[in-house]
Amino acid sequence: MMATKRLTAIFDPLSVTGIEFEAEPWSRAQTIEIGHEWQGSQAPRELATGARILWNREGLSIGYQCRYTELDIDEKFDPAEERHALWDRDVCEAFIRSPLEPHAKSYREFEVAPTGQWCDLLIDRSRMWHDWQWRSGMATFSKIDSDAGIWHVAMVIPWEAFGCCPEPGDIWHANLFRISRLGGERRYLTFSPTYTGIPSFHVAEAFVELEFSA
Repeated sequence: MMATKRLTAIFDPLSVTGIEFEAEPWSRAQTIEIGHEWQGSQAPRELATGARILWNREGLSIGYQCRYTELDIDEKFDPAEERHALWDRDVCEAFIRSPLEPHAKSYREFEVAPTGQWCDLLIDRSRMWHDWQWRSGMATFSKIDSDAGIWHVAMVIPWEAFGCCPEPGDIWHANLFRISRLGGERRYLTFSPTYTGIPSFHVAEAFVELEFSA
């Protein structure tokens, strides 16, 4: 099923240095609801998830605000080291395809956990191939507010990760995701549902337009 929604990245010259949505530059961007589960049903209110997207000449920044009732995270880790299979626990993800990709099923995957742990991959689903060794140079920010039951994360991705920098009005393609738990059950949230038989985010046909504002 082809997606019809659109994501918009708001231009702001300020650099992202944290994950406070009420402060600049995040306050300039609209909140995007990641409001469905992968198969198209409405996401539970207990897992309400909002995202904001910013860009400037340095890179692309994606921030997430996630309600939760339980956390599934690593207790001990080295934030300097990539966490393989980060999707096995709580995580937010972005799959992004720039115009330089050779075909529609070639894209880049970025993930950040409530702890700030990260992973990034090159993906080619036409031949079920991925590259763990690739490094995007992404930076992450994170904050867990246990009193409010909300965690915040952000990923800041330099344009070198894509080999190109967009101009205002350019259109790329992307999708946004979150994996969390509710009542001990893993839930798979997405901006644009993938409608697969079992949970899967790797559906290039579900990517939507990512427009870069002036």
